[in-house]
Amino acid sequence: MEPILDFLYSLHFHPVVFALQLILFTAFHYAMRATIYDPLLKTRNERDARIDGLLASAEASAANAKAIKQRYDEEIKAQRLALAHQLKEAIDKTEGQVAETMQAARDEAGRVTEEATARLNAEEEQLKAGMDEQSGVIALAVARKVVRNSLTQDAQERVLAQLKG
Repeated sequence: MEPILDFLYSLHFHPVVFALQLILFTAFHYAMRATIYDPLLKTRNERDARIDGLLASAEASAANAKAIKQRYDEEIKAQRLALAHQLKEAIDKTEGQVAETMQAARDEAGRVTEEATARLNAEEEQLKAGMDEQSGVIALAVARKVVRNSLTQDAQERVLAQLKG
């Protein structure tokens, strides 16, 4: 052990100084631990706990927001379906009303056409009857002129009597 002590002595090693340095280092370590390390660790742990709490709160808020968005989307979908159903009903009702109106218009047009056809046929019959009467009168007038121009007075009276009768 003597060679080790000689080596330490050549390095100017003093065991008393070494023991004092060891005691000072230990005292300095515990003093630093009490004044700096422990408060720093405590602050860091509190900060980590706050961050963890905020992260948990943010995750809960995100989950809540997601649930609200899902409910919103479902309500929008339900409203769209209801509106589509109402729109379909309104279209069906309108189409029914249009069909009824068109049928009524067709019926009215048919009735007006039938009335006009009946009036035209009646007027045609009246015109034919009037023409028949006038053609008879015209024929009688023509016959009188022909008879007057070509027959004698006695023959004219006989023919005219026959035509009237």
